[in-house]
Amino acid sequence: MKKTIVLFFLLLNFIGFSQSNFLRVQTIKVINNQQEPMANIPVTIIETLSKQRVSKNTNTKGEVVFNITTGNEWAVNILEMKNCCYIYGIDKGYSTGKNLITYDIEHYKRTHRAKIDRKQFNLIQIDQTKLIDPQHESTTAIVKLKVVKDDDNPLKNFYVNLTSYKLQKIFLGKTNEQGIANFVVPINTEFEVDIDGIESFDYVDTKKSGIYELQFTYQPTDLKEIVINDTISQILPKELKGTSSRVAVKIKVNKLSGNDISKELIYLQMLGTNKIYKGKMDKDGRVSFLLPNKNKYLINFKYQKEVDVLNFSHLRGISNSESTIIYNPDPKLEFPERFVPTPDQLFLKDFREFISKQYPEPTDPIELKLKWANDSINALSKEAVLELRFKIRTANIDLKGDPINISLVVDKSGSMEGDDRIGALKKSLLQFISKLRSKDIVSLIAYDHEATLLVPSQPVGDGKYLKDMIEDIEAGGGTNIYNGMVMGYNQILKKQIPKGTNRLVLLTDGYGADDPLVTIKKSKEYNDKGIELSAIGVGQFYNQALLSQLATTGGGLLNFIGSSKNIASVFQKELTSLLSPCVSDVKIEVEYNDKIIFKQLYGYPFKKVNNNTIQLELNAIYPGLQGIGLLKFDLNNPDKTIEKAPLIIKMTYFDPNQSKYIEKKEKAFLKWLPKEGKIELILEAEQKKAYAIAVLNQGLKVMSENFVANNYSGAIEHIEKVQNNIKEIYPNASDLDVKKLMDEMSQYAIYLKRKINNTLQN
Repeated sequence: MKKTIVLFFLLLNFIGFSQSNFLRVQTIKVINNQQEPMANIPVTIIETLSKQRVSKNTNTKGEVVFNITTGNEWAVNILEMKNCCYIYGIDKGYSTGKNLITYDIEHYKRTHRAKIDRKQFNLIQIDQTKLIDPQHESTTAIVKLKVVKDDDNPLKNFYVNLTSYKLQKIFLGKTNEQGIANFVVPINTEFEVDIDGIESFDYVDTKKSGIYELQFTYQPTDLKEIVINDTISQILPKELKGTSSRVAVKIKVNKLSGNDISKELIYLQMLGTNKIYKGKMDKDGRVSFLLPNKNKYLINFKYQKEVDVLNFSHLRGISNSESTIIYNPDPKLEFPERFVPTPDQLFLKDFREFISKQYPEPTDPIELKLKWANDSINALSKEAVLELRFKIRTANIDLKGDPINISLVVDKSGSMEGDDRIGALKKSLLQFISKLRSKDIVSLIAYDHEATLLVPSQPVGDGKYLKDMIEDIEAGGGTNIYNGMVMGYNQILKKQIPKGTNRLVLLTDGYGADDPLVTIKKSKEYNDKGIELSAIGVGQFYNQALLSQLATTGGGLLNFIGSSKNIASVFQKELTSLLSPCVSDVKIEVEYNDKIIFKQLYGYPFKKVNNNTIQLELNAIYPGLQGIGLLKFDLNNPDKTIEKAPLIIKMTYFDPNQSKYIEKKEKAFLKWLPKEGKIELILEAEQKKAYAIAVLNQGLKVMSENFVANNYSGAIEHIEKVQNNIKEIYPNASDLDVKKLMDEMSQYAIYLKRKINNTLQN
């Protein structure tokens, strides 16, 4: 029987080999710091393009064998050490390979730290370039750094530095005839090794007194660099070749619009540092660099930011790189003096971001609070503003509830490397997954210009599969929201829960190459099948209008966040909304009268129920949510009788704990002051700013709609009306956020007037 099993195994291997044209037998041995084999340790390999995943446990010798018949490059994960090495060189035919990996999590974490921007430090230089026979004391250590070239010959008279962020010092060193740079430095200190201007090339940590001897291979590159502040220009050799220290990079830029591309510059920002490599393109859009390896570079142009990323972080040996980049100049950056946004180009900050006050935990499932911006009026008062706040009681995650079915569809385009959005996203996803229940159903899709199914729809289980694939996400490429969204919806359909929670969570930091109208229409088809959509926009360059429409139609949460540090809190909101019991079907009606006439609501969509009643329907709510709306009313010849004509606010909601609808009523009274002189519309500074931002945002929307309709004079009239309104609220406004929006409006008005003049002349 044993012989039959062996023959069958060999036959399977032969079939796989013959169908794929190659077989790579890769042995991976895992040992600890004591050189002992580590048995029963999970080793996972993931193909970097297809995302195929294979996981096995080591045997008693600490070994595991993979028979690889597909793919060109596989990343290796061992417990917490993710992408700790790569399997390369897979080709046609039969081959074998071996990796000996020391499981040293301390070293792994030390070498995988995010780079620190040194601009935040005032680093003091300590010259140790002339140390010949260094001596150490009980509080110091000697560090001997030997630097050799690719041919193993010593690198002589070469500058090498040790940088300590803790001490805020740079110890300057220089190699001698043996290629050794000597240092005497304090103990209990971490040092970054800098070579040839390359920061954090390696590290040395002096944990105790003694002598630390390290050897590095570094091949100097034949090039001249001109450094002005943080910007580096390179004069390259005629023959461009990579070395062990630098990658030969060739970039072909295809510009979609504009003038001769040879006049354009390209900027490569070394992530985690303040260094920017600048290059000038030739007439064909070609440009070359010799870039320090083991780094990532974010590509920027003058008129388009965070276009893509070059990732050389895991390169080893001599490397060359060729890339083609699409350059699509942003008209707002290229021609700011003649740019007016269309509705889908508007990028507006929610006025609620500027309100910091928190309300106490309500005793009821939901609590409504009403507050006039100034409840006192007189005969000269023309307007009144009512602040409507609600707070939903927090709730714990329901561990025993029905499973949920979600698809996480995340942007991994090159721009996600900006502000370390990709790193923050991965951490947030890992936290999110760890809080789900094993029975919950999850799929994971990452998209750039294409969509990749990382994890098909399945129960979370122990979460290892999901966590491996999250860790494997790397930024790069363009943005195609449509493909990722449709793939996510289809995964949900495969495991759809009738009458349960089925939701797609979409995150992006950019504009998709796809048609927004087509994307919205397609999304609604799936919404009609009972699938919700939540949208998260990150940064400052995403399609805010598209995400708003998708989330509104999809009935999920909508979050816009400026900084990557807020991604985790957004996913926590999403988790709470998915797993915690909450009130639903919340409706708020505002009944007004002929003395207090409704004019505008900022913050929520509304509909008119009759001539004197509007209704707000609060969708996408969750435990702990604090919402706010600002209602503007016109006052019709106010007099003392207005005190007996309050607004009547009615709130209804379904309480799942009582299994019934609850109704509550509140009244909002104004006070009559029989005094002369103008009464201020809004008293509190924070409330005043929030209202001003809300009015300006609404003004920009109306201006934009008029612009698209070619009603330039109507757009100008509305700008002037809004600006006059803001000047009344803020007669001596110095707030930077308000001033910025006012200045934007003024710039748009100048261009619109120019458009009118040009039309008249023609």
